[in-house]
Amino acid sequence: MEATVLLDLPTRASPTRIFWATWAGWMLDGFDSAVYGLLLVSALNELLPLSGIEASKANIAVYGGIGFSVFMLGWACAMFWGWLADRIGRVLTMCLTILAYSIFTALCGLTFGVISFLILRFFVGFGVGGEWVAGTPLLHESVPESMRVRLAGWLHTATPTGIILASGVALLVFPIAGWRGMFLLGILPAFLTIYLRWQIPEPRRAPPPKQVSTIGSLFTGQQALVTWAAALMIACGLLGVWSSSFWIPTVVATKYIAAGHTLAASQQMASFASLATNFGTLAGCFFMPWIAHWFGSRKTVAVVFFAASLICNVLAYYILLERMDNLNLFLITVPLLGFFTNGVFALFTIWLPELFSGASRGSGLGFTFSLGRILAAAGPLMIGAIAAHTGSYPIAISLISAIYIPGILFAALGRETAGKTLPA
Repeated sequence: MEATVLLDLPTRASPTRIFWATWAGWMLDGFDSAVYGLLLVSALNELLPLSGIEASKANIAVYGGIGFSVFMLGWACAMFWGWLADRIGRVLTMCLTILAYSIFTALCGLTFGVISFLILRFFVGFGVGGEWVAGTPLLHESVPESMRVRLAGWLHTATPTGIILASGVALLVFPIAGWRGMFLLGILPAFLTIYLRWQIPEPRRAPPPKQVSTIGSLFTGQQALVTWAAALMIACGLLGVWSSSFWIPTVVATKYIAAGHTLAASQQMASFASLATNFGTLAGCFFMPWIAHWFGSRKTVAVVFFAASLICNVLAYYILLERMDNLNLFLITVPLLGFFTNGVFALFTIWLPELFSGASRGSGLGFTFSLGRILAAAGPLMIGAIAAHTGSYPIAISLISAIYIPGILFAALGRETAGKTLPA
């Protein structure tokens, strides 16, 4: 029976099919991830009173920060998924991650207390974190070398597309079904696993199980410096983006409510702000293969994008929003925030798989992002706490943006791989 099932599985797929299958999984991942930021204010306005907690601005800031942090901690468990992808295969692992984040996102729409809601957010993060560490090696190891860098860069366009889709759907669904209906839509990605399991084969360049390296190989000799530099660089990038761009809908909604607008109107404006941010992200991701080629150095691109992220955050949040209190000018700058703070992750999708051998690629990607997420999980929590203390999201976000400075150093310490083929 087992042999018969294996004969039914595909043995080869075109690069186009591989790309769009992995892209779809990552896009739906972005959709599920964005739902929380879009619906944070609305959900906590209902769930906090149900838990006996006042839905004040300070409490929403604190519990909203906790929600982001527990999501990041769940995401940090991607180390497990990377280890699993090296052992049972990229495709099967990717299917399991999609099932995890789909089911737990939908369950968020059925909760009636803030504690259970936060627990579910941890498990959503657990699933979301694994999709990238399985899907990225699948793409790199399945397509011809001549197409690999271009397709890997474009793969990250899936995330802003999913977030844009979530913003658009929120504009249509939220007025009808509320925040619970939006979370329930999160079950839809589960259906993609059927296609993946039966139409996408394991990459031919993936190592057989008997050749899989141990995690210890990531920390031996010169590879140890590469691994740690990549992990700490990712940590700075993740802490930066989760402490800035992902707060834009919450910042806008809070400003609108404080100005006397209704919750529904504030939610709508938050969705528009998210759309603008992610159109900028989409541009950064789309052009990344050409940007990387033009600079001719992975390190240089990372340094430029980190420096620009710091400048844009201080300009948008501290100068335009805090000092000038000009929300309209702030909204004009949010595409730039998306372009730099989020767009740099398209570079990481190209660069990081090139830093590890095929036998440990899943584990390497899992560790670098897991450590980064563990450290970055403190960012949203600090944002919420500082905002609750100062009464200002812009001040909190501007302070945390200094993390891009050490990020520049860690990027400079990384291994240059431009112009080289993917290690076997």
